[in-house]
Parts: sequence; structure tokens; C-alpha cells
Amino acid sequence: MYHNFPQVFRGDAFIDARSSTSLRCAMSMSYFTERLKELNPGLQVNRRAYHRYMDYIAYTSPEGEKFASEKAPWRRGFREFEKKNVRPERLMASLFVKPEAITDQDAMMRSLYWIAADMQNVELDLSFYDIFEYEELVGVWKTVNARMYVCNAAAPLNGGLMPRCAVPLLRNILESADAAIEKGTPAADLRFGHDTHLIRLLALMQIEGCSNQEVDMEKFHLAWQDYRVSPMGANLQLIFYRDKKNDILVKFLLNECEVTLPLKSKMVPYYSWKEVETFLAEIIGKE
Repeated sequence: MYHNFPQVFRGDAFIDARSSTSLRCAMSMSYFTERLKELNPGLQVNRRAYHRYMDYIAYTSPEGEKFASEKAPWRRGFREFEKKNVRPERLMASLFVKPEAITDQDAMMRSLYWIAADMQNVELDLSFYDIFEYEELVGVWKTVNARMYVCNAAAPLNGGLMPRCAVPLLRNILESADAAIEKGTPAADLRFGHDTHLIRLLALMQIEGCSNQEVDMEKFHLAWQDYRVSPMGANLQLIFYRDKKNDILVKFLLNECEVTLPLKSKMVPYYSWKEVETFLAEIIGKE
């Protein structure tokens, strides 16, 4: 980001960084902004991780909490989907002399799946993926992907309830952008939060590829993939420009790649901020 947009981080530019109160998010904010300071010691960096910011950085409505709970009606069909796709028999037999001693083989398989996946985050010349067959990995992932899709993205099953949880965050983005534009000096507003809330924001904003809708649980993985929308270190960037006519343009980057909005523009991937702001404000205003 620093090298891609040096104009934003030149001189004594002001950086407003806010984080979820989660320790891992706060540490990400700290390390990220410290690196910016290493690159330009003159930057003015304000870092905060206060509970009062959680109302927009990590908000879930009471209705959203109820919908995502284990007792929600949609979970019955989802549990059947899990049983169909998580098949631990071969894996347990390959690892244990007495696999029948494992009382919850499904849970054991999912736990091993997550260990194998998370090992990518540490510097080990070792992988647990080879204990799985390809179809077994796909099966477990399809259940994880389906749950993330229903609980956060634009799945018709949630009726738009979960993306709407990102309205406070989108409102903060609009307010922060207007304040920075009015001030007119180089600045960056950074928000460090959680994958689920980013997924909701992307669906709400209708970012390219992030608001696909599918009603058939067997086809969720074809419409939406968690690893494309929100991989480790996922980020959405709104980059603002002022043209020679003094008009404000904006470009969107998802995970460092240019993406589009469902708006017409003669300069894609650049959009008129006035038109984008109107579009997003209308989304916020919908009930």
C-alpha cells in the first residue's frame, strides 16, 4: 500500500487507525502502522482499539445473532449437509488402530482439517494435508464455505439480514471519506477487524464477486468461495483521487486487485465519488 500510493503517505500525512478490541486485530494494527512509520518517520499515526468502536467495526444485530445461532431453523438442513460431506471413516481407519474408540469422528476430522490449514501460518517444513484425500478436503471445505456464506454474505437464506449488519461500518467509511476530502490533505483511515464483518461489508456494497446469490446449498461453493473473498489478511481499499476538474474519483481494491461496483462509469475501475456515495447512501437507507 505504501509503495503503491506514495502520495498518500508522504510528509506528515495523518493516519487514523482503529481496531477491534480483539488482541490479534490490535496487534495487526500495531505492526502495520509501525511498518508505515519505519518507511516514513514523519507520519502522524493515531492508533486506537476502544470498545466504543465495536459498534461499527464488529457489529452484529440481535436478529443477526439469533439467525447465526446453533438453534436457528436453517441449521437443521445444514447439519444434514455436513453429514453428507464430512466422511471421516477412511481417515480415522488410516490413523488409529481402533477408530471406533473415537466417539465423535466428524469433530476429529474437522479438527485435523483446521490444524492442517493453520499450519500454513507457521514456518514448518511439514504439512498435514497429505493425511487427507482430495475429496475429503473438498467436502470439509464445502461445509465451512456454506456456513460462512449463509452467516455473512448475500445468501438468500439470510434475507439480507447479515450483510445489513455492516451498515454501521459502511456509514463510518462514508463519514471518514467526506472528512478527509473536506480537509484536502494526504490522509489514510485504516480499520482492522474480522473476516466475517469484512465479508458482510463486501456483500452489502455489492463489490464484484462478493454478493452472488444461490439458493441450493449443494451449489453454494460454485457461487461464492471464502478463500477468494476473504483469504488470510483480506483487505478492501478505497483509493481517492482529485482530477484536474477538482472532481473526486475513487477506485476499489479487494485483496490488492481492482474490483468493480454495479455502477456505470466511463473510466472503470475509477468511479465518480459523488455517484458512489449516492449509491452507498441509498443502501444504508434501505430497511
